Amino acid sequence: MSPLLLRATREVYRRELLPERALWWLAAEGMRDWYRVLAKRLGPHLREDSKKLLSELSVRMFVRRGEVLGVHGRDLALLQGALYRVDHAPKARWIFEALGGAASGTGERLRARMLLAKLRPFTRWNEVATHLGELLIVLTEDLPPHLDHARKVLGDICFDSGAKYAERVKKMFAMPDDPAHAMEVLRMSEYVFRVNPEHWQHDDGTSGWLEGTACPWYERPGWNGAHCGIFGQFQSGIASVFGLRYHLTKTIPRHGGHTCRIDVKPIQLRVKNA
Repeated sequence: MSPLLLRATREVYRRELLPERALWWLAAEGMRDWYRVLAKRLGPHLREDSKKLLSELSVRMFVRRGEVLGVHGRDLALLQGALYRVDHAPKARWIFEALGGAASGTGERLRARMLLAKLRPFTRWNEVATHLGELLIVLTEDLPPHLDHARKVLGDICFDSGAKYAERVKKMFAMPDDPAHAMEVLRMSEYVFRVNPEHWQHDDGTSGWLEGTACPWYERPGWNGAHCGIFGQFQSGIASVFGLRYHLTKTIPRHGGHTCRIDVKPIQLRVKNA
């Protein structure tokens, strides 16, 4: 990517001016990647095939989302596959196998496009972004019989994913280690998944904080502070790449109100006494 295009891309993210259709595409790509990472990282911990199990566990999430959208039966699988843009990413078709499979053949692909056309780009973006939290609820509720310490494993996966994401973005934009740039990278991922959609922040060059309004899934039955902590590990991974420690200091499930807040501070090295 040319330096000019890099600067333009970064500025669009910073000003949060991406078109809704692009945000839907990014959210769909993000969910496909999240499923891929989960399948890879959960595999060694499971007796079952990780892709098959994730597909089966996801049915409950997709059915619930179908109730919200008013779509059921075969149409549900066709629409969800279209929302994830599997025609452009056929390797992700496994996600929908337990739901009956994404569109196959000319007739079903046309039907999927018709269903998708009924939703505005903003609705598509909002729907796919909501899946991030909806899936986490299903995983924490349904994984434990298959996996000991499921929440810790999911938290570790989130931390590593956040660190890898931050390393890539930091290198791409040649960012220095400071709170302002750490929170810029935090906002890039939050923006795509509608986390803290209304937000404000401050930094003093050493420490900083970011506060914002609720995620799209926090009112979903089953969501609690533990889920905030698991997803917080993704942000913690990002902060660690900038030499900062992440603190989830306020959440709606625990503290009430309508905003959540994170603080980042320098990682203090412990020196043992001689």
